Order: sequence, then C-alpha cells, then structure tokens
Amino acid sequence: MKKILNITIIGLGHIGGSLASSLKNTHGRKVSITGIDNSPSVIRQALKSGFFSEVSTLGKSKTIDESNVIFVSVSIRSIPLIFSELIKINFKHNIIITDVGSVKEEIFNSAAKILPKKFEFVGGHPIAGTEKTGFKNLVSGLFENKPVFISGIRAKEESVRLIKSLWRSLGCLVYSIPPSEHDKIFGHLSHLPHVLAFGLKNIANKKLTSREILKYGGTSYKDYSRISESSEALWSEIFLSNRKNLIKGIKEFRVYLDKLESLLESNSKEKTEKHLKS
Repeated sequence: MKKILNITIIGLGHIGGSLASSLKNTHGRKVSITGIDNSPSVIRQALKSGFFSEVSTLGKSKTIDESNVIFVSVSIRSIPLIFSELIKINFKHNIIITDVGSVKEEIFNSAAKILPKKFEFVGGHPIAGTEKTGFKNLVSGLFENKPVFISGIRAKEESVRLIKSLWRSLGCLVYSIPPSEHDKIFGHLSHLPHVLAFGLKNIANKKLTSREILKYGGTSYKDYSRISESSEALWSEIFLSNRKNLIKGIKEFRVYLDKLESLLESNSKEKTEKHLKS
C-alpha cells in the first residue's frame, strides 16, 4: 500500500459508512477518505464522525480528483449514473473503481460499457450488513471474518491485489469468482431467501393482528422477519437485476411447495418426511 492511499466512498449508507469506519480504524493516517453523498443530513453526520478528510456531493468535491481508489456504494440502478459522472473527472492518478453491489453481472456489464479503459474496474461484494440502513447504523468492524467476492475484473493484476489487500486488512476472507457464477450462487443463498422472508411477513400481516404477532412470534418468526425488515427499494432492485436466476429459483421452490401440498393432502407422514429430507 502507498504511504497515503486516497480513497473515495460514494454512498454513505450502512455499508459505505461501515467501510469508512473500518478503513479509518484499521489504517489511520495511512488513508485519506473522501465521502460523497447527496443527503445534507448524512453529510453533516459524516463530517462529525472524523473518518473523512472531506464530505461533499459528487459535483462539489474538491478532493475526489486525487483518489487512488473509489468504492461505489449506491443502489444497483444508480451505479451506471455514477460511472457516467466519474468519467467526467480529470483524475490526477491511476484510478481503480470498485463496488459493493449484491449482483455482479449487470454491474460489470455497465462498467465495461461506460468506463474508458484507463479506468480500472474491480467488482466486489462483501457478504456483510444488517437489515438496518443509513450512515447512523454503521458498524465498526462489520467486515471482520466475512467473505468478500471479487467478481468482474478489468484491471491490472497489481490493482486487483490492492483491492484484495484492502478487504483482507479489514479481516475479510477474499474469494474470486466469475460474475455469472456469483449471481447464480447468491440467487439461491441470498436473493431467494429474501423473497421468501418478504412473502412470509406479508402473509402473517394479512392473517394475524400486529398484537398477535408481537405477543406470540417466536424465534423462527423473528429470524425470518428480521430479514424482511430490509429495504424494499434496495431488494426490489436486487431482485430485478438478478431476475433470471431468481425466476428459476422461484419456479423450483413452487415445485417443492406443490409436492409438499400434495403430500399433506394425502396425510402421509412417511412420504412427507422423505420430501423434507430431500
């Protein structure tokens, strides 16, 4: 790592704020962090945090042109807009752009289409975060012992090593995987479970009163309802961006449910148990 690494984080929500906190707490004066956000209240909160050398909007930043690395931590559908703004900036150094998005193929395609070749791109996805949103809900040490996937690369090997080393410095376990494989895996491990959690919450809310849910909801309800407290705006974008894999998963689960429904109607314990095991 260079003596002082100039890092910009665009989007100071739960992940962007946690990333700034973790980088500053780990590297101290060895990093200089510029924070970018559109919200005046978030900018005020970030300025008070002490993590940043500057906090501003993208159009008014005076230090972003000194960046070595830019982390894009905004909604998936906003990422191409950020790319289009970044290419207007005359950066003073070689620039590496990376991201934290939950879907990799769509983001990498946007990077390849919009960013000139002099802009290096290293896609990333830390498997971290909670159902909470916003800079006020940042978690220092959020990424410790968490996997991070490097997926979708158009960059020199030394630039890829730098991004990997930054994540490892925060305690992450770093894996490399093609974008299409990433989206297939997390369609099943993350996106489909969120679909189910949102659905279960909606059904419970329709069939039970809020008093009944609060009074009788046990551990299992609390586990899936916690997931369903995630941002609907964020997750609708994730679902749409990975819709091909998610549609396949939904169809597969529908087959599973139809079979289970049939077995319950037949009142067969042995066959139902076998189906649950399978």
